[in-house]
Amino acid sequence: MNPQKSKKTFLIILFLFSLTLPSYAENPRALKIGIIGPETGEDAEIGLTILAGIELAVKEFNNAGGIDGKKIEIVHIDNKSDSRLTQVAVQQLIKEQVIAIIAAPTGWSTFGPVWLANAAKVIFMSAGSKRHIGRSGPYIFRNSLSDDIGTEEAIKYALEKLKYKNYAIITSMRDDETSLQIGGLYRGAIMKYDGKIVGETHIFMGVTHEEAIAQLKKDAKEKIDAVIFAGDDAAAIEILKELRTQGINAPLIGGDILYTENFLKHGGEIVAGTLLYAGFFPGDKSPLVSRFVSQYKKKTGKEPGLYPAVAYDSFMLVAEAIKQAKTPEPSGVMEALAGMKDMEGVTGKISMDKNGEAIKKPYILRAVKKGGAVKFELVERGQ
Repeated sequence: MNPQKSKKTFLIILFLFSLTLPSYAENPRALKIGIIGPETGEDAEIGLTILAGIELAVKEFNNAGGIDGKKIEIVHIDNKSDSRLTQVAVQQLIKEQVIAIIAAPTGWSTFGPVWLANAAKVIFMSAGSKRHIGRSGPYIFRNSLSDDIGTEEAIKYALEKLKYKNYAIITSMRDDETSLQIGGLYRGAIMKYDGKIVGETHIFMGVTHEEAIAQLKKDAKEKIDAVIFAGDDAAAIEILKELRTQGINAPLIGGDILYTENFLKHGGEIVAGTLLYAGFFPGDKSPLVSRFVSQYKKKTGKEPGLYPAVAYDSFMLVAEAIKQAKTPEPSGVMEALAGMKDMEGVTGKISMDKNGEAIKKPYILRAVKKGGAVKFELVERGQ
């Protein structure tokens, strides 16, 4: 057979075959995003704030024109923080062909769906989990402030702006692994930025605060400018009381676990001077944050905390990735999301690294006494 004629026949057959395939324009994937989290049960407060933050983002995004005039729909499922219900919810959302699943930071909501979502090639975004979920696959992402970045930025501020050079570290062996990890990160940050560790002590089971701090005071050979403590708010207050009792008046530097009303309420004047990092600060006067805070208060009657802010940004990240990809197919959206750079969110500018982890700068806060009360004050906003 004539080669040219064969080629022409093949092209005609290929063309006719292509006419039988469904076109993208006729059968596009729906603009649908799934939400998983506890809306009832023990962790409902967290799940409901996540949902409220996302609902605000959906309304704002769709009112601004959505994707080429088409609105994004959300499907939210209450998993009651139950492992079995979580698996069922993920399978249901996959069956509904959602583009992405945004999950609350509660245990089963974040860790249960990972393998199912990645196997189905559906984007999975954990909104606010403090624990790394690891690079379980290219479709897995986490939007949360990294403690690595938070500790480094806090130490840089303390060194450069407050001129704190000498640090003491108190590690509580009674707390969970997060406390130990953050203490270690602070140690590394001090060394990285040429600070000096002049003393260190540990609180074990059977060792009192009085004994631990007495040992610290004995071992420290130079003046202490600041004390690093990565435990929770209640433990930090007790540490500060004992430090003052033993004549150590240095301020505390801690993690975002201290960013609580209880720390201010129960600590009072003794916590003034404490420096910490946070992933969100509702007192930020930027137009984007001010609008979000106002809308959230109108919707819920409460001031937003970290979780609804991260949830809001998580939806916006996925929505922006859909817009950039110019397709609702998860494979394209995943690539756009993985390449995201400096998206402006209510928690700051957000980029994604090669491991699906958010890169963002923290808010640096300091507890200050003003008008007879101690409040958190923003001293530096991450950019």
